[in-house]
Amino acid sequence: MNIFSKYLLFLFLALSFISYSPIAQTSNPTSESASALYFHGNMMEANMQYGALLSVEPENPDYQYYYAVTCTADSALRLEGINRLKALDSDDLHGGERLFFLGLAYHHSSDYFKAIQVFKRAEKRAVKKSVWLAELQFRLTQCETALSVQSSSINLTRHSSASVSSEDFFRSIPTVETPYRMVLVPSELRTKYDYKMGWVSPVAFDSDADLLYFSSYGKKGDTGLDIYSAKILEDGSLDYPVRLSDKVNSVSDEINPFFHSLSSTLIFASNRQASLGGYDIFSSQVVPLSNTYLKCAVFHPGINSPLNEFGYYPLVDLEKGWLISDKSGHFSETILSEITVDFDVAIVSDMESELNTEEPDAAIFALEIEPVEHEVSWVLPDSMIESLETNTIAELKEPEIQSLALSDFAPSLSLQIGVFSNKPDVSQLPFGFNLFTLILPNGMYKVFAGPYKSEDERAEFKKQLIEAGFKDIFNVVAKPSE
Repeated sequence: MNIFSKYLLFLFLALSFISYSPIAQTSNPTSESASALYFHGNMMEANMQYGALLSVEPENPDYQYYYAVTCTADSALRLEGINRLKALDSDDLHGGERLFFLGLAYHHSSDYFKAIQVFKRAEKRAVKKSVWLAELQFRLTQCETALSVQSSSINLTRHSSASVSSEDFFRSIPTVETPYRMVLVPSELRTKYDYKMGWVSPVAFDSDADLLYFSSYGKKGDTGLDIYSAKILEDGSLDYPVRLSDKVNSVSDEINPFFHSLSSTLIFASNRQASLGGYDIFSSQVVPLSNTYLKCAVFHPGINSPLNEFGYYPLVDLEKGWLISDKSGHFSETILSEITVDFDVAIVSDMESELNTEEPDAAIFALEIEPVEHEVSWVLPDSMIESLETNTIAELKEPEIQSLALSDFAPSLSLQIGVFSNKPDVSQLPFGFNLFTLILPNGMYKVFAGPYKSEDERAEFKKQLIEAGFKDIFNVVAKPSE
């Protein structure tokens, strides 16, 4: 064999190896490779492969359908995907599964009425082993609930946004302007089931009550992820964790708790049936005197969407904070955004009906108030601070504090002015403000203005208070005892 023939043989062998290598085989998309990516949830790669296949066979109904579905997983392509699915809406092209994804497209576009119609069509065509049937029934309930309580949404102002990992988004939240730090749950509070599922929760603190909040599967995980609390003892150790009541938790998942101390509000995300779809932000007010939780409510529909809102972390006021969501993400990536809600966020709960449903909630607690030397915890006018510095609790001759009986709370529109270490001198307030005061378990004074007859009246008095120098006023639902 001459040298030329030998090199031709080597070249032939080399080309043969390359043409049959696994890399070469997958360089061109096939129906099988695109389908595998789709069913493994890799929507970005599946979208690219179905797009390439569709360019070769534009009339192929399977390629049209799966390309449209993968488009709905991306915020930039979602509208295109929804329109493509709508164009394919015919009995000839849709089986049960395809109708389910069409209903999902309508759901994501907040067309709840149309989504209900399509979901019901899909349900009729489902079989018992349809893997999507349970989610269909869950989303059908969500759409029916959303349709009955649907209200006009509001705009969010996004100041900054960044892609983050849903497992460690808490590391990306700047805390320079806030009084809290985010950490992971201590290992001793994780159950065996948490370890099995690989679940590690961020924690939230209520420093006044020395409570730590976190989410956990519990011992069995039979109610999904739930919010738990654990008391921080005097020696720094942790007491046995306690699952919060069903007023907060549900059979679905509750994750990423945050305690907003200024409004005594526990904020968390849940994918329960009451959500618009996926995870939504919910809240429950905490009654300080009894450490009980009011029935949770949607935090605000302007923040939530039919996609996922995984957590909300206010800065100081409830209207500003960090929102973790995938509704604007590239193929459902998690986005951390600093936002301002263009509306005064008020936690609205029917306090009277909730507090009178159980005996422990209606109890009146007697408190022993000891002199304290803490600084004022709010930003106040200088003249009021000077008065507070010379007026300690021990020097008060006649306690004029109205102690609020829990049974006397009613859903009234009020304003929370501040929390003070000493009985405040209210002479610096503008004329015409009705005040009432609540003594916290730690001896601090929480001062309210109100109640008011309408939102407009409350907004006007709030404006006057801000102009008088009270910078941290926010809306609450409360009224003084009779």
